[in-house]
Amino acid sequence: MDAMTQAHEQVQKPLQTSRPWLTVLGCMGGSAVAAFAVLLLAVAALVVVVFFPQLVGLGGGGGPPAAFLTAIGELRKAPALKVATREIAVRVDVTVPTEASIGSWLGWKVELGRTKAEVVAPGNTVQYIVPLQVDGVAVETPVAFEGEGDGGGDGDGGAPVFLVVLPPPQVDVTLVEVQSDPRRMRVEVDRDWVDHLVGDDSARDAALAAIRAAVIRQASSETAMFEVREKGREVVADMIRALLPAELRDRRIEIRWSDERAASGR
Repeated sequence: MDAMTQAHEQVQKPLQTSRPWLTVLGCMGGSAVAAFAVLLLAVAALVVVVFFPQLVGLGGGGGPPAAFLTAIGELRKAPALKVATREIAVRVDVTVPTEASIGSWLGWKVELGRTKAEVVAPGNTVQYIVPLQVDGVAVETPVAFEGEGDGGGDGDGGAPVFLVVLPPPQVDVTLVEVQSDPRRMRVEVDRDWVDHLVGDDSARDAALAAIRAAVIRQASSETAMFEVREKGREVVADMIRALLPAELRDRRIEIRWSDERAASGR
């Protein structure tokens, strides 16, 4: 077996090193060899650009066009993208016990009754954003350009697709507008017998203070977020399209939220 291997190697070695044109160029001198090598590199580069443009980012399957990257760069100058607003009505119920202290030195308390307060507050407003910065640091926004023949069509006959991955929308907790007009709110207080005597408004105040948290909780519900995520794709795509030159605005733009990447396999 070793003899056969050695014989095979002896046959292959001359084929790997035998280049008649190198022998000729060796006789012509070093400068001619260098010039010929440069010529070969130029021809190879031309072949790649003409026949394999995707390898250098010039074809549909390569990297995104510069204009698209510029548009994403302009978009990322904002700390967040506002994608939706919603008006929310909430009802808050709060129960506060009425207690009396017995033996203050022991810290004993006895519940004498309970006061219930219900507040119905319509017209609260929240907005949803796609955060592009967290604590002043830009978040990752991967982009891709899927062209004809590489599976990027998804029903569009193989038309090129701009793909952008962004953080999912969320409620902007810094801009929650809580109803402040008492004429538009309904407040009902069911006082216990002690509260009728002392006139304590702690239950009512606690219900009013809980409106903001109730609005955020309802705005962040699964049903609300599903609608925002779907509509948010169109809003962000339109934002990007508006920043593109006219010749690229007819391209399909697909927005994918970052928590969907694992499921999509991209």
